Amino acid sequence: MHRTRRWLAAPALSLALVAAACGSSGGGDQAEKPELPPCPVSALNDTTGPTDIVLWYQISGKAAQTLQKMVDEYNASQTKVRVRAEVQGASYDELLRKYTQAIPTNNLPNILVAEETATQFLVDSGTVLPAQSCFDADGLSTSGFVPAAVNYYSVDGALWPGTASLSDLLTYYNKNHLRRAGLDPEVAPATLADVRQMAEKIKAAGVAETPVVLKMDSWFVESQLTGAGQPIVNNENGFGSGQTTEATFGTDRTTQIFDWIDGMKKDGLLTAVQATDGTFDDYLAMASQKASITIETSTAATTIESFLGGDTSVAQGVGTGANVDTSGLDIGAAPVFGVDAAGKAQIGGNAWWITSPGTDAQKAAAWDFMKWWNQEPQQVQWHTEGSYLPFLTATGSNPTVQEFWRSTMSGQFLKIAYDEMTQSIDPNFPGPRIGPFDKFRLSMRNAMAAVAFQGTPPVSAINQAVEETNAALTQYNESNF
Repeated sequence: MHRTRRWLAAPALSLALVAAACGSSGGGDQAEKPELPPCPVSALNDTTGPTDIVLWYQISGKAAQTLQKMVDEYNASQTKVRVRAEVQGASYDELLRKYTQAIPTNNLPNILVAEETATQFLVDSGTVLPAQSCFDADGLSTSGFVPAAVNYYSVDGALWPGTASLSDLLTYYNKNHLRRAGLDPEVAPATLADVRQMAEKIKAAGVAETPVVLKMDSWFVESQLTGAGQPIVNNENGFGSGQTTEATFGTDRTTQIFDWIDGMKKDGLLTAVQATDGTFDDYLAMASQKASITIETSTAATTIESFLGGDTSVAQGVGTGANVDTSGLDIGAAPVFGVDAAGKAQIGGNAWWITSPGTDAQKAAAWDFMKWWNQEPQQVQWHTEGSYLPFLTATGSNPTVQEFWRSTMSGQFLKIAYDEMTQSIDPNFPGPRIGPFDKFRLSMRNAMAAVAFQGTPPVSAINQAVEETNAALTQYNESNF
C-alpha cells in the first residue's frame, strides 16, 4: 500500500481515500469493492444558480477544438452547471506538474483530464474522489465500458476516473513511397524486422534517404514490451496488492528493441526525433516526404485528415513556415508494428478525475458533466470529431460511427485503432501502472536518446534506466512524492 501524501489538508477524507487505495489489482464491477467515500450526486438539487467548475486539460490539434465545442454544448444544454475548460501547459507532464504544485493549497480544478500514466499517483495522492462512488450512488454500472480500460483504471474493483478518452498507437506510412519502391502499398510492416526490410528497399530505390522517422519517446518501448507480455515493473506490473519496488525491463527483449533502434540509426534507415514538448518533427518529416514510416497516437487521425485537406491550423506547427506539398501524400494506417507481431499495444489516452477539495455541489456538477460525456451521442462526437476511441462500447455499433469508419480516411484509421484496443490489448495486461511514471518515462526517454544521439551501447543505456527507475520507486514509496 502506498502511503498518502503528507501535504493533504483534509485528514478524514484522506483516511477514507487511503483505505480505498490500498492495493492495486484491476477489475470492474465483478471484483469486491472496498468501502469508498460518498459521492454527493444529489447536491445540485439544493442549488439556485449555476455551479461553476473548472476543468484542466492538455489536448492539442483537432481534439482540443472539439473539447471546447462540446463543453459549450453541455453548458448550453442545462442551467445547473457551467464548465470552464482551461488548457494547462504544452504537455501532460507540465499539466501534472502544475497539478502537483497546487496540491498543498488545494487550489485544484474540479475535473482533471490527466494522461493514463498519472493513475497510480492520483489514487495515492488523496486528492481525487473515486468515481465508483458516484456510479454506485446513481445505480449505474461500469460494465458498458471497454474492459481493458476499466481494468487499467480500477483499484480493488473500484473504477476511479469518471470517464476516459482512449487511444493507442498506429503505424502511419506513405503508400506512394511503398509503390515507388516496388512494395505492396496495402501491406504495412508488422514487425521490427519488416520495418527494416521495407526501409532498406525504400532507401535503395531512392525514394527516401531515411525512410523511418521515430520519436524517442518511452511509449514506443512500453507498447513493444506490453505487447510481448513483458512486465515493466514488479508487483504484477504495478497492479498487485503490495508495493511496486523495482523495474523488470532489463531483459533480452528490451535489448532487442534498443539494438533495433541503434542498428536502424547507424545504417541510415531511421531519423530519431527528440521527445521534447511541442516537437512535431516526425509529422513534418512525413508531410515533407523525407520519411515513409512512423508510429504515432491514434488521436492523430482527424488532425492528419484535416491537414491533408489543407487545414494546417489543427496541426500545431506541421507545415507552419514550410512549403509542404501534400499532393504526393497517400497516407495509410495499420496496427502498430511490434517485436514479433502487429497490433500489440497498451492502454493510452487520458482519464477524467473528480477532485476532492471542492464543495459537494462542485463534485455533483463534475459528475453530472461526466455522465453527460459518457452518453452515446457525446461518445460518438468525441470519437468522430476528436479522434479519441470511445470509452462506451455501444458507440462502436452506432450507425453514425459505422458510416464514419466506412466513408472517411480518419474513420478508417480509427477503426483499426478501435479493433486494436478492443481485440488485441489483453484486458488483464493493459500496460504498467507506476507511481512515479513520469520519472520512469524520463529515464526511458533519456536511454533511447543516449543510444540514438550519443552512441551509448544499448545495454548500458537500459541498465541506467533500470537504476534510475528503481531509485524513483524507492523515493516514491519511502518519501511519498
